[in-house]
Amino acid sequence: MRVIFINSIFPNPVETNSGIFVLRNLSFYPEDIELEVISPVPVGLAHRRGKKLKVPLQRTIILGSRELTVYHPRFVMLPRNLIRPWVPYIEYLCVLPLLKRLMRQGKIDLLHANFAMPDGIATRMLAKKLDIPYIITEHQGSLKELLAKRNLRQLFKSAYRDAFKVIAVSETTRKTILEADPALANLRVIPNGIDPSLFQPALPSKRISKLIYIGNLLEFKGVHFLLKALQLIVDPELKLSIVGDGPYSAKLKSLCTEYGIEKQVEFLGEKTPDEVALLLTNHDALVHPSFRESFGIVVLEALASGIPVVATCNGGSEYILKPEHGVLVPPRDAQALADGITELRQRHFDPQVLRDYVKDNYSIQNVVARTINEYPKAQKGKCICHLSSVHVRGDVRVFYKQCVSLAEDGYKVHLVVADGARHERKSGVIIHDIGDFTSRKKRFLIAPWKILHRARFIPADAYQIHDPELIPMAILLKYISGKPVVYDVHESYPRLFLHKEYLSPWQGKLISSGIRIVEKIAARCLDATITATESIAEQFSDAVVLNNYPLLSEWESVADNPERYASRNICYLGSISEERGVGQVVKALENVDCTFHLAGTYAIPEYREELVAMPGFKKVVEYGFVNRQEAAEMFSKCAIGVLLQNSNPNHLFSLATKIFEYMAAGLPILVSDQPEYWKLLDRAAVGLYIDPSDVSLIQKTLTEMLSDPERLAKMGAEGKRYVTQELSWEKEKEKYLRLYQELL
Repeated sequence: MRVIFINSIFPNPVETNSGIFVLRNLSFYPEDIELEVISPVPVGLAHRRGKKLKVPLQRTIILGSRELTVYHPRFVMLPRNLIRPWVPYIEYLCVLPLLKRLMRQGKIDLLHANFAMPDGIATRMLAKKLDIPYIITEHQGSLKELLAKRNLRQLFKSAYRDAFKVIAVSETTRKTILEADPALANLRVIPNGIDPSLFQPALPSKRISKLIYIGNLLEFKGVHFLLKALQLIVDPELKLSIVGDGPYSAKLKSLCTEYGIEKQVEFLGEKTPDEVALLLTNHDALVHPSFRESFGIVVLEALASGIPVVATCNGGSEYILKPEHGVLVPPRDAQALADGITELRQRHFDPQVLRDYVKDNYSIQNVVARTINEYPKAQKGKCICHLSSVHVRGDVRVFYKQCVSLAEDGYKVHLVVADGARHERKSGVIIHDIGDFTSRKKRFLIAPWKILHRARFIPADAYQIHDPELIPMAILLKYISGKPVVYDVHESYPRLFLHKEYLSPWQGKLISSGIRIVEKIAARCLDATITATESIAEQFSDAVVLNNYPLLSEWESVADNPERYASRNICYLGSISEERGVGQVVKALENVDCTFHLAGTYAIPEYREELVAMPGFKKVVEYGFVNRQEAAEMFSKCAIGVLLQNSNPNHLFSLATKIFEYMAAGLPILVSDQPEYWKLLDRAAVGLYIDPSDVSLIQKTLTEMLSDPERLAKMGAEGKRYVTQELSWEKEKEKYLRLYQELL
C-alpha cells in the first residue's frame, strides 16, 4: 500500500518542531506501507523566520530502517485573512503537478491530510481530480471559529463528506464537526499518541515547587492567566519554567515584571523534543492553561514522565485527565488556576499510575494501528450495487451497515435510491438518485423500472435488492446481466401488510398473499436470500440471517454517567404510531413522576392530535426527527428506553433494532410481553417485559423501575456488555462479507 501524506504543517529545516507529532506517527508505520510526504512551504519562509537555512525541494529523512522522502513544493503566501478560502486552491495548484509525477512512478492508494484547513480541502480537490481516496485527521484547535465563517463552512463540510474517513483527535473535535454536519457517517475518534519509552520518570520531590509550561507563546494559550495565578499564590519558592516562543513572549515578560514574579519565572525558549523530555524529569508538575485545544499532547508527555497536571477545560484536557492524574479548572480564570495549583500541591500522585495510564491508553503504536485500520482495504476489483425504492440513503441497515462495510472491505459500491436528495459520493459509496415519488402507487408502479434502467448502466459484479416490489425487476436484471442477485428481507412483509393502517383488511390480505407468492419465486430464481431475523428465515430455504444488531461506533459517545439513572427520564426513538404503543405510554404518564423524551416522525400526522389530547402529554418532550448524534445525546440523559409494540403477528417474531440501540447506549429496556423478548431477557437481565395494553401495569412498572436507580444502572451495564460482546454489527458483518466472497 502506498500512502502520500499532504501536510503544510510538518518539520522542515527552518521550522524544526512544526507538526512534529505527524513525523512521530510515521515512525511507527509498518514497513509494508510505502510512505511519502508532500509538505508545501511558502516562498521566502527562511527570510520571514529570520534564518539563513534553506528548505530543499526534496529531502530524505531516516526513520529507523525506513527512508522517508519529503517534498517541499513552493507556493506564494498572501494575506491569510483576506483570501483564506483561496488558500486550499493555491495549495492544490502547487501540489497537483508533483502528485501527477508521483502517480506516474506507481499507484497511489491513499492521500492522508492532517488539518482540513488548508490541507484537507486541497486534498479533496486533488483526490477528485486523480480519483484517489483520502482521509483527514482533524487536529484544528480553532475549528469551531473556522466553521462559524460562512465562506469556509461549506468547504470544510465538502472535505469531510467526500473523505473515506474523518478522524477526530478528541471528543470535542468530533462534536464540533457533527454540529456543522450532523449526518456525517464517516467520522471516528482516535486520539493523538506518544511513545512512552521516550520519557523517563521525573526525579522524586517531597513537595511540588517546580512548575513547567510547554507550548507556543500565543494569547489563546493562556500563559498570562498562569502568571497572574502565580502572583495570587504568593509563594516565592514556587518556580515556573516557560518552554516555547511566539509573538506573545515580550508581553509575558513585561507581565512578570508588573506582577513582581520575575525571579520565579524562567523563559527557556524553544526546545527540541529530547530537551523537553529531559526538562519534564526535572520538574514536579505541568500547567496547561490554554483556552482551546484539539487535544493537548503535552499533557500526555507530562503524565508519561510521572508528573501530574493542572489543566483548563479547553476541549482536549478534560477528555484525558482523570482525578487521579491532576486537576481541571475553568479557562480564563486566574483565581481558579491558582486554586488548582494549590490543590495539586496538597495531594499525592503515584508516578507509576500516571505512566501506566498513558502506556495503556495513548501508546503511539496503538494509535497508528487504529488509524491504519481505518484505511481502505486494497481494492478487490469487484463492484456491488444495492437497489432500493423504499429506503432512503441514510437507512442504517442498507447504507451504514451493508454498503459502508463492503466499501471498507475494498469493494466498489453503488447505491440506487428514490429519495430525491440527488447524486453524491459518501463514505466511499457512490449514490444514485432516481427522484422522489409523490404517492405510494407511483413509487410502486414506476420506481422499480427506473431503478432497473439505472442498474443496467452500472457495471456491477453483483446486485442486492431491499424491497419486495423490486423482485420482478431483480429477476429480469439477473437474466439481462447474468450477474448474481441477492434479496435482503428486512421484515416479514406478508405479516406486515396485514396490519398497515392505510390498507383495508381485504387490501392487506390481497397484498400479503401476492408478496408471499413473489418471495417464493425470488427464493428459487435469485442467488441468495438474507433475512433480518431467524423467524423470517424460516419462510425461506438456505437464508443467511443477518441480524439488525447496532453499530457500536454510533453509541460509544453516550456518556457512562450513573446520574442518568436517577433522572426520571424515559425515552422512545422511532416511528411514532399506534402499533408502537406510544399512546399507552402517554396515557400512563398521567400518574407517573417522569418525563418522556419522544423522538421520531409520526407515521400518520393526525396521530399527534390524539396524543396531545391526553393529560399525560404535558410530560412529553418532542424532538421530531433526530440524527444518530442527537439520538445518542438524548439517550445519555435518560434512565429507560421503552418500546411497547402491540401484539400483531409481525411483531411476535422479531426484535426491533431500537432495542439493541438502547442497550448499546447503556439504557435498561421496557418492552412488550412477546416471545422474542422473553428469549432476550432470559439470556440477560437488561430490562423488563409487560403487557403493552395494560396502562395501569405500565404505570406501576415505570414507577418501580424509576425508584431504583441502582437496579437500572446494573441493567444498563449488563445490556451494554451483552451487546458489545455478542450482539453488534461488527460481529455480524463477517457473515455478510463472507456471503459475497462465496458469490464472487
